[in-house]
Amino acid sequence: MSARGRFLLSIAALVVIQVVSSVPASGQGGGRGGGAAVGQAGRGRAGGPSTPAGPIPRTPDGKPDLTGRWNGSGGVLHNTVILEEHPGGFGVQAGKTLIIEPPDGIIPYQPWALAERNRRRDDANGYEDQVGHCEFYEVGRLASFAHDIMYSGGNVIINHTQHITRVIDMNRREHLPQGIRLWLGDPIGRWEGDALVVDTTNLNGKGRMALGGDFYSSDAHLVERFAMVNSNTYNWTLTITDPKVFTRPWTMTSAVPMTRERQGGESFDTEDSCHEGNVDLVHLKNVYDQAHGNRGAVKWPPEYVQGPGPGQTR
Repeated sequence: MSARGRFLLSIAALVVIQVVSSVPASGQGGGRGGGAAVGQAGRGRAGGPSTPAGPIPRTPDGKPDLTGRWNGSGGVLHNTVILEEHPGGFGVQAGKTLIIEPPDGIIPYQPWALAERNRRRDDANGYEDQVGHCEFYEVGRLASFAHDIMYSGGNVIINHTQHITRVIDMNRREHLPQGIRLWLGDPIGRWEGDALVVDTTNLNGKGRMALGGDFYSSDAHLVERFAMVNSNTYNWTLTITDPKVFTRPWTMTSAVPMTRERQGGESFDTEDSCHEGNVDLVHLKNVYDQAHGNRGAVKWPPEYVQGPGPGQTR
């Protein structure tokens, strides 16, 4: 990626990073891809568990109790830009690959799909990303942020950032009719030992997995595993099968194992703050318009041209 590309993607990343409050610098750890950290609990990250890890908690029916707040970002959002291994620079945090299968850590795109991914990754096309518009997140992309898990009526409820809530139906065994297409698809859950398995189809194919343009089609089949290790840790994986886009199924995980956080920590965006001060989007649109020959570039708000007024900060 060109230096200019990293610069513009770093601007887009700022739009995403302001969605959640970042942890203090003293709590930031290095990113690790794959399953290298399997079984490890939080390592002093801000908002981490206040009690030592113990046995897996259980619900009355003996299933693992995932109730609580969890975070698998490692304290820094290394992979909001690129899921594969990438260097840092121009505001982009370096990160190791999150792809654990295939072993080379590279997403197995078909040639046409790789070309499309790279087109989306081009510095001039950052404006196309929906998250930069505060619109919606894809399933795997949500795993970069803190989330709450709870139970209701026998179902599992996952409350993600930006008030995006997933209801995992634990009772159905058949998906909705194919004509029904949703941003987060139709998730059906089941238990396999101490792992919650979530099977998702019926996607609309509009989501993006990262600012770097990674994607799958509406025909994708997603299988997530939430495997509890102890009272403070679970391992999350996402396997994607989509013959339209990829040459084979592939699997990703979180930057670090999902670690329990204290309620009321800094990492959860309870106020839906993505829209607040989102002026970086203006720059992205102007770059997009210039590259594609569009007219009507957006004008910057006066306070960002003339400097902040009384009581304002830049």
